[in-house]
Amino acid sequence: MEAVAPDLPLGAVPPRSAACEALITEIATRIEPRVDAVAVQLIDRVVAEMDLPADDEDLREDLVAAARGSVALITANARTWTDPHIVPAPHDALIWARSLVARGLAIDSLLRVYRIGQSGYHDLWHRELGDGDPAVALEAARAISAFIFTWIDAIAAPLVEAYEDELGRRERGADAIRAETVAEVLGGGLIDVGSASARLGYELERSHVGILAWVEPTAPRSSHDDLERVAGAVATALADCGGRPLVLRQTPRSVVGWVARASLEEGTLDTLRATLAGTGVRVSLGSPADGVAGFRTTHDQARRGRRVARLLRRSSPVVRYSDVAVTDLLTRDPEAARVVAAATLGPLGADNDSARRLLATLRVFLQEGQSYARTARRLGLHENTVAYRVRRAVELSGQPSVEAHALRAAVELAPLLETAASVDDEH
Repeated sequence: MEAVAPDLPLGAVPPRSAACEALITEIATRIEPRVDAVAVQLIDRVVAEMDLPADDEDLREDLVAAARGSVALITANARTWTDPHIVPAPHDALIWARSLVARGLAIDSLLRVYRIGQSGYHDLWHRELGDGDPAVALEAARAISAFIFTWIDAIAAPLVEAYEDELGRRERGADAIRAETVAEVLGGGLIDVGSASARLGYELERSHVGILAWVEPTAPRSSHDDLERVAGAVATALADCGGRPLVLRQTPRSVVGWVARASLEEGTLDTLRATLAGTGVRVSLGSPADGVAGFRTTHDQARRGRRVARLLRRSSPVVRYSDVAVTDLLTRDPEAARVVAAATLGPLGADNDSARRLLATLRVFLQEGQSYARTARRLGLHENTVAYRVRRAVELSGQPSVEAHALRAAVELAPLLETAASVDDEH
């Protein structure tokens, strides 16, 4: 076995013996299928050690996406022993670095997250080294430690550059003034409404509809690039009371906005669906609300609508808060909601194809106002098939009828069971 040079310069990755190479390849191959679970565990550690707000879903999502991209990339490159100096920073990590600016977090936070993540990932490798040949394990530990350190050192510069670029962009021009004013209004403190309206270029003493447009981390790069343009088109399509909409980039994956509007009709939603078709952008809308207090309320509702849509894996590009308000209340405690859904659905909530098919049919049946004809058309089934599936679904649940409030709520909450199953599979 080749000896490891004790005097390698900082950032140099040592050569490795054939036995060491085989061990590293074996471990990396074992880690790769668990990338998602590893990323979540690393971010749990980051949130705990940095005392970050555990209920900030946007922050956590950006952190997990950055960790997932980093773990996947570094593991794949360790398996093939690609030179870590030439491996770029993951796109999700660059987006996350930019998002820190919007959250008012200092650049030190960026570096500390990666130090904590590096430590956790390093620990993972040491646990995976196992009880094999101690000499080979020691060589592999030294090699992978150098590899991880070198990659972290190499991507630090582009991460810092992305942060500073976003900081400079936000400090330039009217966007910074509007963002600061919006933060003051949403903060709930006393403000001069006239002055705030002038700074925003948007009248606060009116009826508003809050908008939250976003793209998922898995969306194509083009969706991220088009987010502001699409959000602006949505706001323009919504504005019907005169005046210019207020639209601001919130994070690299989200845009917030307000428009003057007194109601939200179904026809308007159809227009928005057409606007969003094929863009990868999704939109949550608060209910119309008046004045400064309404400005805050409708924004909060848009945020809650997005939370429900993502938690329950809604596929629609447009979410109206009034349509999910009850579900929002039911899912304030997701774990408790999951337990209730599982208990209410019984065998209907089982993780198998038959139960999923029956549950999906029952969900559509309820969405279609318990119309067998509309459900059959939507699913491409015969009405008799729909009737059988609905009847069988109710029987499996053990509920008295399809009219049971508990059953209707549990069907709405059923995606929480799928989320729990996927987490269990990862672990």
